[in-house]
Amino acid sequence: MAKLYNICLLAILMAFSTCDRDNPVEGGEGAVPGDWTITGTVTCTDGTRLEGVVVSDGVNCVKTDAKGRYYLSSDLSATDYVFVSTPSEYSAPVESGMATFWKFLRYCPSDSEGRYTADFTLYRISNPECYSVMLFADPQPRNSGAARDKVGYHSLDICEDMYHDMRDLVSDVPGRKFYGIGLGDIVHQDLSLLANYLAGMATTGVTTYNVIGNHDHGHRFMADDLSSKDFEEQMGPVNYSFNLGGIHYLILDNMISPDPSTEKYCDDCATGLTDRIWQYVQNDLALVPHNVPLMVCAHSPMMRMENGKNRSGQHLDDLRALLANYPKAYVWAGHTHATFNYVDLSNPVIESHTVSRVTGAFWTNDWLGANGTPRGYVIMDYNNGDISWWFKPLYFQAGAWIGRENDGTPDYTWRDWDYNSSGRAIMKATGKPLGSSYQMQLFPPGTYDEGDGYVYANIFLWDEAWKMPQFTSASGSTPMERVTDSSHSYSYSDWSITSFYHKNTRIGADYVPSTDNCRSIFRVRVPDAHGSGSVSVTDRFGHTYTSTINW
Repeated sequence: MAKLYNICLLAILMAFSTCDRDNPVEGGEGAVPGDWTITGTVTCTDGTRLEGVVVSDGVNCVKTDAKGRYYLSSDLSATDYVFVSTPSEYSAPVESGMATFWKFLRYCPSDSEGRYTADFTLYRISNPECYSVMLFADPQPRNSGAARDKVGYHSLDICEDMYHDMRDLVSDVPGRKFYGIGLGDIVHQDLSLLANYLAGMATTGVTTYNVIGNHDHGHRFMADDLSSKDFEEQMGPVNYSFNLGGIHYLILDNMISPDPSTEKYCDDCATGLTDRIWQYVQNDLALVPHNVPLMVCAHSPMMRMENGKNRSGQHLDDLRALLANYPKAYVWAGHTHATFNYVDLSNPVIESHTVSRVTGAFWTNDWLGANGTPRGYVIMDYNNGDISWWFKPLYFQAGAWIGRENDGTPDYTWRDWDYNSSGRAIMKATGKPLGSSYQMQLFPPGTYDEGDGYVYANIFLWDEAWKMPQFTSASGSTPMERVTDSSHSYSYSDWSITSFYHKNTRIGADYVPSTDNCRSIFRVRVPDAHGSGSVSVTDRFGHTYTSTINW
């Protein structure tokens, strides 16, 4: 009887359907595909059924109808979950500091036909047009209980510094909503530490979304479509979207695992999108109006230039062409452990923004990123349609150096601060706490032993949309020049930062962090052996930062 009732009900629904059964539901009351396998309703906490909300199974994307109902024609043999792309005015429930916008089908009720029902309840946001996003990359914690760590400070300790920093920032701006996007390598191979990460983020007051990185994938000998399963069990889908204010956020797994028959590890993942993920991207963006700006977040930088050409990879050219249809596509990534910002002047719609490792460079993660940027993250502020961002250095240090025998503790010769007894960074020059105005590092002549009388500046988030920095001294004001192959003996890829610290005897040699794509170094010649001056620079949003130096 129940089966007969279901068949009759389905026939009635099909009779009123105005939608081709092979096409996704585009909204509209009564639009029901004949072969649906997942259905449900999306409602607000006050009981209002929400129309036009996008729901997806990771490939197909449909909208809810006028009664808040959706129907997905999903291949259940390849579908583990269903999720909602939250609209700008709404938020998914938050558990352990993480937005939980998905449901695993195995926990959802099903009918006698094996079709699932997954309902979603969303929370209305009080002020959706004003919020901030913390973009951080590669925390990669390792277990502090181990006899040693791969790096000079336990990454778990540095992660505690990150949580501390985020808590303080949230408390300093009461009433403002903060979100976080972890840009991959949330852990380093040990997925049991995801629980530690979630517990830490839950203390911050930040609603977090996460990207999967190559070190979050399963171990070798595992096909790409299986290597993310363990991460998904704890963190949810690895390809999804959501909306905040007037921005559409698209989160992607762009690490393609090596052939499982090889001996290669996750370090050998390729950058690109599998056919399945590319299909999801097309289906998701097909429902996004072309006047909406995009924030695309993945682990490996996809849109940057390499050797004067667009980066190659599976479906990357396809993605580049698709993103060009929107007013702006800000593509954020981590992975390189180095800060790198690039505006493609031939196609300025698309920008590449790569964030350095939040816990610092290997063996130097006291404070230093791989190309000189202090450990920290980026804050993106959104206010009624206006977007701006700035670099947020971590203000605290709880961990202690744990180098092996004969390892020399780094002597950070040019660090602009020391830590007080509470672990708070205090500026050497002023005695005041390190603050958000710290957006550049200045170096006196002789830093690089060139004897050429140049003051150098590392302007952490500089890109082509910024103005060129100006140096001012008693001799007047003059523009600085950016260090490039044509203007300097060092290239982007071999600019040396060894003078940030003295020789480290680990394995009997200096450890020189990677400086690939270091594009934020400027210099100016100073005529006097001793003097003082200041560097001022205006960012792409009209904010001017100034720092002084004595030599």
